[in-house]
Amino acid sequence: MKRVLIALLVISSLTSTAQESVLLRHNYTKGDSYITNQSVKQGMGLQGGMNMKISMGMIVTDVSENNIKMESKISSVAMDMMQGGMTMSYDSNNKDVELDQMGQMLKSQLDPMMEATIHTSIDNLGNILETRTEPTIPAMSQLTGTSNYMNYPEEKVVVGSSWSTENDNQGMKMNITYTVAAIAIDDGIVTLDVSGNVTGAGTGNIKGTSTIDIESGIVKSSDLKVSISSQGMDVTVTTNSTITKI
Repeated sequence: MKRVLIALLVISSLTSTAQESVLLRHNYTKGDSYITNQSVKQGMGLQGGMNMKISMGMIVTDVSENNIKMESKISSVAMDMMQGGMTMSYDSNNKDVELDQMGQMLKSQLDPMMEATIHTSIDNLGNILETRTEPTIPAMSQLTGTSNYMNYPEEKVVVGSSWSTENDNQGMKMNITYTVAAIAIDDGIVTLDVSGNVTGAGTGNIKGTSTIDIESGIVKSSDLKVSISSQGMDVTVTTNSTITKI
């Protein structure tokens, strides 16, 4: 019996030792280019909703010690919105003559955003050191509020590891916990389960998954669902994003 117990302990020890671990860091090279495609669906029950698709290009302009500088620019926006019984649609790929009156109104609001350049600096853990838009457009944060630069922990992670971050956007705080669900070294991918809660301007919860490219640290894909109750209204926002190196 004692030999069996010893064997089990040895096997357990070997299994623990062999568990794969990775150090998650943002590792980019000057000149790297990426394209982000994001789909956002917002449902507000009888109040209406919105479907939006955004494509954004990003290029790494400089890499120095623990400081990565990038420039991003929106390349296309498509939006369908229904509110108060009124439907509005816009697609930046359409010609002006193809837009109705509502489409022309949305174009006047979105065109300046598409002309703007977003300058961002982060460290290799994903902490944002600086972000600015040229020219300055106050509404830009509403269109590009979700950061593609995930914060990573200092230490290596294994399956089951977790860490948390807190974001504050216009009075709404999002406390998010990332838990490592799988590590595939051969595929170069870490899969995360995402959970959290929303407080402040509304209350709710966050659920989803993300995949991380181990080599670059980029968030290759992200599927998130945020459910919020605010001022008697229930809002669900589903976001699907992919980032591809080009």
